[in-house]
Amino acid sequence: MIEYIIIAILQGLFEWLPISSSGQVFIVATNIFGISAQEAYSLAIWLHLGTTLAVLVKFHKEYIIVLKSLLPQKFILDDKDIKLRNWIIIATLGTAITGIPLYIFFKFIVISDFTAIQGDVITLLVCGLLIITGIILLARKNIYGEKTIEVLSDDLFQSDSFLTGLAQGVSILPGISRSGITVSAILLENYEQDHALRLSFLISVPVAFASIGVDIIFGSGSVLGILNPLVIIVTTLISFLIGFLTMEILLRFAKKIEFGYFCVFYGIIAYIIIIPAFFIP
Repeated sequence: MIEYIIIAILQGLFEWLPISSSGQVFIVATNIFGISAQEAYSLAIWLHLGTTLAVLVKFHKEYIIVLKSLLPQKFILDDKDIKLRNWIIIATLGTAITGIPLYIFFKFIVISDFTAIQGDVITLLVCGLLIITGIILLARKNIYGEKTIEVLSDDLFQSDSFLTGLAQGVSILPGISRSGITVSAILLENYEQDHALRLSFLISVPVAFASIGVDIIFGSGSVLGILNPLVIIVTTLISFLIGFLTMEILLRFAKKIEFGYFCVFYGIIAYIIIIPAFFIP
């Protein structure tokens, strides 16, 4: 169980940094602990349950408001609740449009074909996606918006949330940071940085649960069918506890450090190390 506990700790720490926690979990699981690519991918998705529960606890007031907005009109606190609810719903639908096809593509085409050829190819692909994450982070650093959650559109269909959802769906690929790509998308829609981060967290919860559901339904190598239930419970609890305890400090740390350079450097180093191995007998 030790390797799974270590991976759960990494998930709890890396979730709050824009370096793709799923990418880091995938790389560590496959290259250090020898876990199969199929299982590592499902594990990276499943461990988001713990950190998602941490987000629910942290932002419980916001989610209570969102839940109340689903009740009859007389229970709704104000019009802002409806706007926030619609934003989350449309973003979630947008995520499904890009996320489900990319999940199927990566799990049943990329992993199946590339693992048969050379396992290192998948690591290179993940590191290439990490480089893309780094470029996105570097490109957004001088973007400062003005819009806030208080001025969300009244329309049920909101292009801002839909486009953000489409971007979020791409993060089903390990190596693409969910927080990195969604916050960047929201900033490009002219939102203030703190509000962009808050919206990014709020739309992460339904998608995390949906991703786990999709992996259970479509994933022949789903964690539920591979791991002992005790391992699943323990790793979920650990990722929740580590995630909840470190969320505040790591979010503050992430604001002070430019992780775009880290992602690009990390990916390039991996290429320098792995590519020569293809030419060594």
